[in-house]
Amino acid sequence: MLNRTFLKRALHVGAVCAILGMLVPTLSAAQSAPDLTIYQTIAKDALKMVAAGDMSAAHKKLLDLEAKWDSSGLDASLPDLDEQMDTMMVAVSRGDKKKSTAELNSYLQMIAEASKPSAH
Repeated sequence: MLNRTFLKRALHVGAVCAILGMLVPTLSAAQSAPDLTIYQTIAKDALKMVAAGDMSAAHKKLLDLEAKWDSSGLDASLPDLDEQMDTMMVAVSRGDKKKSTAELNSYLQMIAEASKPSAH
């Protein structure tokens, strides 16, 4: 039957479950950000090449970036970055230094944002 010890243990179990119920969403909500350092480094190198006027070398550098990106599988989870990568590659391939600089800077800004841990 129900006795005092049983009720006490049931209360403890209920309290533990309540605490875990509050912690689990908090723990799963703090998602780690992907490591995008290699993509940031390559884009910064390409930006330096654009600044130096070497659009051909910058384009080759961005082709390397795209190959690494495509093999990473991140394009599905970060489609905006994938789209921006295509935009900056078009600007560089056209040889437009001003547009290339702007698009590379936009990409680097997006990388910085995507590198922050998500709170949801």
